[in-house]
Amino acid sequence: MNRSKLILCGMTALLCCRALPSAAGEVAAVLSSDSGHYADAYAAFKAGPNSGAERLDASAPGFTIPPDVKYVAAFGVKAAALRYPPGTRLVYALAPVEGRARSHEISMVPRPSEALAAYKKLQPGLKRLAVFWTAYPGEDYIEELRAAGIGAGVEIISARLSSPDSLPERLRRLMGKMDAFWLMPDPALITQSSVMVLSAFACANSVPYYAPTYALALAGGTAAFAPDFAEAGAAAGRALAVLVSGGNLPRVVYPEHVELRVNEALLGKCKWPLSR
Repeated sequence: MNRSKLILCGMTALLCCRALPSAAGEVAAVLSSDSGHYADAYAAFKAGPNSGAERLDASAPGFTIPPDVKYVAAFGVKAAALRYPPGTRLVYALAPVEGRARSHEISMVPRPSEALAAYKKLQPGLKRLAVFWTAYPGEDYIEELRAAGIGAGVEIISARLSSPDSLPERLRRLMGKMDAFWLMPDPALITQSSVMVLSAFACANSVPYYAPTYALALAGGTAAFAPDFAEAGAAAGRALAVLVSGGNLPRVVYPEHVELRVNEALLGKCKWPLSR
């Protein structure tokens, strides 16, 4: 367990002994909309140590941020991008955006070492992993992946693209040079067309395609090792509680509970080289 994870776990444990601020309106959960996966994430958030946090819907007509808010968990890009009162401590989830001052991201990608261990276990012959991304999760994450890859025996091939239109050509160039590819949860790359291209290539060439979410894995991917919406909400709750209690957090917080889920329906058809 690395230092940042130890700090988060330790501070979370201290919450059992420390009370959260009681002033009304100091702690809030801001949702980009009051439905879908934001609602799923909020339900998990509310089940944690911040059950008394005020729930705010940023999609409501005339929405404004209450002036007395000091601690915020924001769900979605719209909520994360809002202007909060000066000094507000912000944790944001389900938002693939660059960090802001005094903000902490709940990562939409798993801890690099854990991801490589999961994919290596599923695919023992994995030695070269191509990673498709445009802006998110950024060069820092790719460097973390490369470092983790040294210990795991996996070469990381950073395949940064300008747009989804360049996917077919990049796949052709990587053919024979990669053992699998991993699509990052980058909205700029995830379109109906790009998902179809990746799925068709993966199955036709028996090259595993690791998807950014389990839903996309079921849409033609091989598997996904990624936090779900509920875990993102729970992680946001734990992180915000650390801030409220006076603790410190790393800028990027990785969700603790991530599991590998495989698209069993396509294993026989696509003949991916997996250990199953």
